[in-house]
Amino acid sequence: MKDYIPNRELEELGNGLVSSFIKWSRMSHAPKCIDIVGIAEFLGLNVVYEHFAEDEPDKIGFLSDGKTPLKVRRNGKVVSFPFPLGTIVLDTVLRADAESGRRRFTIAHEIAHYVICKHNPVPQFHRIYDTTRNYTAEEMKRHLTVEEMQADRLAAVILMPEATVKKALLDFHRGYPVAVYGQNIINGDDRKMIHRMAGCLGVSFTALFIRLKELGLLDYRPVTEYVDTTLRGGALPWA
Repeated sequence: MKDYIPNRELEELGNGLVSSFIKWSRMSHAPKCIDIVGIAEFLGLNVVYEHFAEDEPDKIGFLSDGKTPLKVRRNGKVVSFPFPLGTIVLDTVLRADAESGRRRFTIAHEIAHYVICKHNPVPQFHRIYDTTRNYTAEEMKRHLTVEEMQADRLAAVILMPEATVKKALLDFHRGYPVAVYGQNIINGDDRKMIHRMAGCLGVSFTALFIRLKELGLLDYRPVTEYVDTTLRGGALPWA
């Protein structure tokens, strides 16, 4: 059984999920900012917040299988609690307004785990592995790496469907690809534009930049062009 889903398949899954949600919600048109909690509810998932007390401090999201307990802090005590099946649990730190982008991506990431599990059921981290065979440490590491990578990719598609990104690019940049010099350099005006666009979509600058790259909406140019058009001339921008 394969544990890898091609990117083109993840694109279709994510775009199809959003389209079905929009139809289910009876929206007249696609929203600029995807209602990620609404999509969770559409799938029958429930989003709750708890104060995580796991040993790994980088754990901020959890999709419950109804069996695996999660360590949380309640009334000053650490308890291991098995949440109901299909519950997305977020660390309370994500409630802050400043964490909006990370909160939305974390919810999308856990939704992606659910979708991938339903679409391509292979052993998952929160589920019991095949007891008829012994998994090597390398096999476990590879599986978990692939699983997280694909969940991130699908999460990005759900939050930023192709049509939504292209509409935003039309609104903010007249539909033109964003110029990138070398592999990472963006001029100041375009960087500000991407920040505004990301704010409209409810995602981070980095997430949007990666998504623009995935969709082929970046125009790669030589670094020398940036040097000649932007850096040379002597005058400072605030002079």
